[in-house]
Amino acid sequence: MVPCYQSGDWLESLVERTCNALGGHSFELLLINDGSRDDVTWDAIKAAVQTHSEVIGLDLARNVGQFAALMCGLANAGGELIVTMDDDLQHSPEEIPRLIEALDDETDVVIGSYEEKQHGGLRNLGTRFMDRIYSVTYGKPPQLKMGSFRVLRRSVVDNMLSFGTVRPVPGALILQTTARIKNIAVTHNSRQRGSSGYSLRRLVAGTLDNVVNSSTGPLRVISLLGFMTAFLAAVAFAFYLLRALFTDQAVPGFSTTVSLITFFGGATLLAIGVLGEYVVRLVIEAGRPPLYSVRSRVGQRDGSDGT
Repeated sequence: MVPCYQSGDWLESLVERTCNALGGHSFELLLINDGSRDDVTWDAIKAAVQTHSEVIGLDLARNVGQFAALMCGLANAGGELIVTMDDDLQHSPEEIPRLIEALDDETDVVIGSYEEKQHGGLRNLGTRFMDRIYSVTYGKPPQLKMGSFRVLRRSVVDNMLSFGTVRPVPGALILQTTARIKNIAVTHNSRQRGSSGYSLRRLVAGTLDNVVNSSTGPLRVISLLGFMTAFLAAVAFAFYLLRALFTDQAVPGFSTTVSLITFFGGATLLAIGVLGEYVVRLVIEAGRPPLYSVRSRVGQRDGSDGT
């Protein structure tokens, strides 16, 4: 299954390569149009359905982002094994059989890992940061690399869907579902056409979702900071009080007051900001807005039990 956004110009190549790579196997190829602003992407998906019986297309009513589109695909995918990949041809469809072959009896998820990722520096930095978050929050082994090119068992997909969150983070959901995950090395190709949909705003928003939606770590940091600040304030108060009572030294005046006000004011605003992020997400979750809305569907499932 492939979430698609503004990728109509090369979808035909993606479909052809995927169908050739899986030739001889029973499978379906699910393409989810994530509210692309052009008409080319959905037209390309409909054309692929006409020429390949294995292709099924879903057209979302609005752009919901890659993670939500991915969850839509997982909810609509058939088969016992589900492969997810990006639409930009940086993942080679020819590697799909290797992912499936690596899925043994002791493994629930196989994720393709890359010796060198062909992303920009900013996105690679964000990936390393999130890798650290996953390690601290979920105990992810340091050697395990997360990624969007993967094969999952049906049991894992069903458990991921059971979370029902309106701000899904697939990597976090996988780590919360199973520890039976392994990597195999795959090629990560450079982008040949188009540009990445990950702007700075989306990268920041995605990082916040990963940190706040999937971890209570920031709240615990605030609690620790509050205790430390209160302790230091008590020590400072006792020090200046004793010095005023038992010595002739003047208590520091303006500069000390300004420093304390600045420190405590900044700490308070930081705490309020982090708490606000959690409150906003609680309000959104409580309202239960739909994660996605499928506008139309093309293609028919043939009852296959493939990927």
